[in-house]
Amino acid sequence: MELELRQLRALIAVEEERSFTAASERLAISQASVSRSLAALEHTLGTPLMHRTTRRVEPTDAGVAFAGTARRVLAELDRAMAEVRGEQSTVRIGYAWAALGVHTTPVLRGWNRQHADTPIRLVRVNRRDAGLVDGLVDLAIVRHPVERADLESEFVGVEPRVVAMPVDHPLADHDVVGLAELVPYLVAVDRHTGTTTATLWSFAGHEVPSMTETADVEEWLDLIAAGDAIGVTAEATAHHYPRPGVVFVAIDDAPPIEVHVAWHRQLRHPATMRIARAIRAAYDGAGLT
Repeated sequence: MELELRQLRALIAVEEERSFTAASERLAISQASVSRSLAALEHTLGTPLMHRTTRRVEPTDAGVAFAGTARRVLAELDRAMAEVRGEQSTVRIGYAWAALGVHTTPVLRGWNRQHADTPIRLVRVNRRDAGLVDGLVDLAIVRHPVERADLESEFVGVEPRVVAMPVDHPLADHDVVGLAELVPYLVAVDRHTGTTTATLWSFAGHEVPSMTETADVEEWLDLIAAGDAIGVTAEATAHHYPRPGVVFVAIDDAPPIEVHVAWHRQLRHPATMRIARAIRAAYDGAGLT
């Protein structure tokens, strides 16, 4: 089996752009070259990677999976070439909602000062894996259990939960609230990456409040600011997304949320464990290492 880098780049461009025309413009080559490269790759792999129609191009399941692998391979190659040339090799860290909350800026500035050869860049990807599976990032900050066999993770800290509510909400002037006090109100949850589920109340022996789904953190905050719902989230959200019209109040009887750094098992960035230690030190209040 022989694969060419141009074939991998063509696959990634078409998978992301969903158009041969847009992919050719992005790669600065002809549309015919993109089409030939993709066709050759499909022939080599022995399976279709794209569904082609007169109006749109959609990746097959194999196309999505192989595009993720291609992104990881190209990122690893770019990193190796940068090291040989003595250039910077940026570490892309994905997150879905709040990165590291209050620790975000200190970790970024501290790491980048001490490790100018491997600076950190944060990338927001509203997916449960924060872009790891598709090769969009090298590492990810996650607040869910990592259950995929191709991913690994390291625990770095915990965050208390808070409730987000409109400024004129009856509980908005409280210093702390309990889960039972939230039951009468509609709770907004992110159906893709949110950390709030019915079990938060049922495990504590409370009635489960009514819930409504939102697509991401911005829609979640807009709904709350409008006075249409409340939301339960990690304390990091309060630091990362202050929003006019929204207040955050501590919850005194909710379990904390665990924070993990996750990475792809087969292509672990060389700086992974050092970054995980630096983040854990920040959560522990011990500074960077």
